[in-house]
Amino acid sequence: MMKEMLSDRAATVARIIRSSLEMVIPVLFIGSITVLLNGFPIWAYQDLLNAYLGGALKSIIITVQYATVGILAIYITIALNLSYMDLAGKGQRSIFRFGSLLGCLTGFFILAGFFSGEPDLSLLSGQGVFSAMVAGLVGSALFQRFEASMKTPRMIFADGADSGFNASLHVILPFLSVTMCFAVANYLITVCFHVQSLQHLFMKAMDMIFMRMHRSYSSGLLFVTLINIMWWFGIHGNNVLNQVAEDMFVAIIPGEIVSKSFIDTFVNMGGTGCTIGLLIAMLLFGRRSSTRRLFGMGLLPGLFNIGEMLVFGFPVIYNPMMAIPFILAPILCFTNAFLLTRVGFVPPVTNEVIWTTPALMSGYIATGSVRGILVQLINILISTACYAPFVLRYEKQSLRAFSSEMETLVGMLGDRRAPVRGMALIECEGNVGRLAKHLAVELEVSLSASASGTVPQSAEGPLSVVYDQLHDAEGECVGLRARLQWQHKLYGIIHPPLVLQVARESGDLYDLETYVMESAMREHEGLRSTYGDRARMYIDVTALTLHDRRFIPFLQTLADRYKLRSGRICLVVTGEAEQPASEDTEAFLERIRMLGYMIRDEEGIGDVCEK
Repeated sequence: MMKEMLSDRAATVARIIRSSLEMVIPVLFIGSITVLLNGFPIWAYQDLLNAYLGGALKSIIITVQYATVGILAIYITIALNLSYMDLAGKGQRSIFRFGSLLGCLTGFFILAGFFSGEPDLSLLSGQGVFSAMVAGLVGSALFQRFEASMKTPRMIFADGADSGFNASLHVILPFLSVTMCFAVANYLITVCFHVQSLQHLFMKAMDMIFMRMHRSYSSGLLFVTLINIMWWFGIHGNNVLNQVAEDMFVAIIPGEIVSKSFIDTFVNMGGTGCTIGLLIAMLLFGRRSSTRRLFGMGLLPGLFNIGEMLVFGFPVIYNPMMAIPFILAPILCFTNAFLLTRVGFVPPVTNEVIWTTPALMSGYIATGSVRGILVQLINILISTACYAPFVLRYEKQSLRAFSSEMETLVGMLGDRRAPVRGMALIECEGNVGRLAKHLAVELEVSLSASASGTVPQSAEGPLSVVYDQLHDAEGECVGLRARLQWQHKLYGIIHPPLVLQVARESGDLYDLETYVMESAMREHEGLRSTYGDRARMYIDVTALTLHDRRFIPFLQTLADRYKLRSGRICLVVTGEAEQPASEDTEAFLERIRMLGYMIRDEEGIGDVCEK
C-alpha cells in the first residue's frame, strides 16, 4: 500500500515538473534565440548589429534576453505552481490559486537568498532554478495543506466586503504559514551550514564535489552526465549546474582539455543529450507522421543547439527507453573528443564559442582547425548510432500500443455518426490520447495529399469517398449516401465517426467535409448513369460545418462548377447544433435551398433503407 502511494506521488511530481517545463518552453526558446542573435560568432554580423540604428537593435535583443532567460527562475516558480494547482487544485477560486502563487514566489526569494545582503540579479536567471523548483513544488503543497486545514474565518458583512474580499481574508493565514515555513527553514540552513540561503548551500555543495576533482576527464564526464540525468527527470540541468560551469569550466586554460566551450562544441550538438543524433535518427527511421513533423519543427532550433522541441516532443523526458541513448551518447561523444584531443589528433579548444553556434562551424572556430569539424562529424555518427535502434524500437512499440487502443477510441464514441461537442480525445492521458494526436497529424497529411490528388507514400494511407446504396420499399435504388473512408496502412479502415471527431478537435473538420462534398458532386453524374436518374446524392454535413461562414460561398462555387440541378443533392445534417434554431437559422437554410440543395436531418431519410 505504501509502495503504491509513493509511486503515485512520484508520478504526480513527474507530471507537474514536465508540465511546468513545457509551459516555459516559449521563454526558453525566445531566450535562446536572443543569445544566438546577440553572440553569433561572425565579425561582420557583430559589426552590423552594433551599428544598425545606432545600436538600438542590439539593445532590444539584450532587453528581451534579460526579460526571458534573465529571470527564468521566476517563470519556473510560477509554472510549477500553476501545474500543481491545475492537477491538485481543480475547482478552487482564482484568489486561492493566486495566494498559492504568492506563497511560492515569496518562498523562492527567501530560498534563493535574493535579499541576503546586496540583491543578486543572477539568482533570478538560470542560476536560481534549483530554488525555484523547491519553492514551486513545496510551496504549492504547503499552501494547499494549510488552506484545507485552517478554519474559515467569519465573514465580514459590510458595504465594501463582497465575496472576493472575504476570500482574500481566508488566504492570509495560509500565505503567512507558507512564508514562515520557508523563512524558518532557510534560517536553520544559514545557521547550520554558515551560508546565505538554500541556493548558496546547493552551489557550495556542487562546488565542493567538482573542486575536489579539479578540471579533468572525470569532472567533465560527471558534469555532462549529471546534466543529462537531470534533464531526463525534467530538471533543466544546464541552469541548475550553471554556477558550477562558471566556476569550474568557463575559462579556457592552456594545457587543459576540458572547458565549457569544449563540451558545447563536441557534446551538446543539437542540444543537451547530443540530440543532433536523435534528429538524424528520426529522419532516417521515423515511420509516423508525428515523428516526421516533429523532425521538421525541431530541425532549425536543433541546428543552433536548442533541443527542447525534441526533448519534450518525442518525448525523451520520463521515457525509460530513451534514457539510455540520451545519457550514453554524450558520454561517448565526450570520451571520444577527449581522447582525440589527448593523442593530438585535434588541437585543444582555444577559442570561446557560445553554445548556440551551429555544429561544424563551432568545431572550426573553437579549435582553429578543420580537424575540429572532423571530430564533430565522428561524434554525430556516434550519437546517431546510439539513438537509431531506440528510435526504431520506440516507433514499433508505439504502433503496437496504438493498435490495441483503437477499439478504446471507437468505444468512446459509441454509435454516433457525428463529432461530439465537449469531447476531447486528444486530451486523454496515456496511449489513448497519444493515438488521438497521432491520428490528428496523419489525418492532416492524408487530407492534404488526397485533396491535391496525390497518394501518401508513408503510413497514413489515402482518404476516399465511398457510396452506400439507398433503396425504397420496392428495392429500387433511389439514392447514394456519400461516406468518408480512411484506409490507413497500419490500422486498416478507421471508424468514420472517429475520423470526424479527430478532425473536429484538430481544426480540420471543415476541410474534411468539404473534401467529401466536392468528391461526391464531382462523381455524381457518372454514378447516376450506373444507378439511374432517380439516384439522388445524400451527403452528410455536421451542423458545425453547415454554419461556417465559408460554407455558402463554397456551395455556390460547387453549384456553378458542376451545374447543379435542383433536388439532385441532399445535405443530411448530423450532430448537435451549436446554437438553438431561430428565424436567422431558417433564413440561412433557405439561402442554401435557393442554390438548389435539399436539406434533411437524419430522420428525414427514413423512407429509404441503407445497404
